[in-house]
Amino acid sequence: MLGIENAQRLAELRAAVRLYQSRYGDLAGMIDLAKANSAMSSRQYRLDKLAAEHQRIKSEMASLEAEVERIERWVEFCLEDVIARAKADHAEAWSPTPVLGYRLWAVGDDGLHGVKMIWPSRSLTATCLSRGGDQEIPHTDGRCGRLGCGIYVAKTVGPLYTEFDVSSIGNLALGLVALAGKVVEHDDGYRGAEATVVALGASFGEHLLLTSDPEKLDDVFDDPTLILKERTVETEGERLLEMEMFVEEEARRATPWTLETNNE
Repeated sequence: MLGIENAQRLAELRAAVRLYQSRYGDLAGMIDLAKANSAMSSRQYRLDKLAAEHQRIKSEMASLEAEVERIERWVEFCLEDVIARAKADHAEAWSPTPVLGYRLWAVGDDGLHGVKMIWPSRSLTATCLSRGGDQEIPHTDGRCGRLGCGIYVAKTVGPLYTEFDVSSIGNLALGLVALAGKVVEHDDGYRGAEATVVALGASFGEHLLLTSDPEKLDDVFDDPTLILKERTVETEGERLLEMEMFVEEEARRATPWTLETNNE
């Protein structure tokens, strides 16, 4: 494909050759000119064919790219649908906001004792004692027993007080816990991958601690004897009632924030 200036120059030269032919008949060098014209014509034909093919390919590529984009959205939908079905079938969710629940600890000089271990701090990451730690905790396929792994919390306080016979535990802590990461829902509670205590009522002897202050929570998990510096409450029943009322009120305070975050 010639530029405009080259095309005009060749047209002028061809016109001049025809003029000389009209004057003088056969001219020297016409055989070479015929060969050059033939070579250019064949190349121009092939170039035009390739240009047309190139345009067709560009058009086909644009059409395929649009189809790929549509199919990508379809694949994305299918992937999300599979995940949603799995979560629904196994009552599981990856929660972007905390899932709140309650749990108990026995309070000792050395720490706050859960059912299976002392909590080293107010935040804990679950492990599977039978299968080790991995990103699928808590497991939902029964591989680690009937109850399954994960950090357990109850939906309400009442069942905890009756299930664990709190009167026999002695020094006791009741906490409001925020679960994060993978969370599996059960009829009466949840089990999750990560947990952080956000409010705590704890007794040590006749002393009672009620706090949602993060620094104070950290201190108490590090050294439960700090509870002995708190005020005294005469009877166990009063202590248990105050603990329950405190953590439930903290849960009510947290719920509007959680709902507001979900709706943003």
